[in-house]
Amino acid sequence: NQRFEILKYANEKKLGNVEFIEETVSGRKSWKERQLGKLIERIQKGDILIVTELSRLGRSMLEIMELLSILLRKGVEL
Repeated sequence: NQRFEILKYANEKKLGNVEFIEETVSGRKSWKERQLGKLIERIQKGDILIVTELSRLGRSMLEIMELLSILLRKGVEL
């Protein structure tokens, strides 16, 4: 359902190509040790990160706020 909703949103907004990143490790690990960490390293200004819920980014509000801060500094839309 999440993939469908993301594709639907991207198509409605004409956002272009969509790349999915799937996690296979526990969400209890730091975001830096997950696929999300690799994505954050390579994401660039002007890119758009789509998630179905902010809670998908991290296990705690502090972790989510850290990621939001990094994305904002990089010029990434969320």
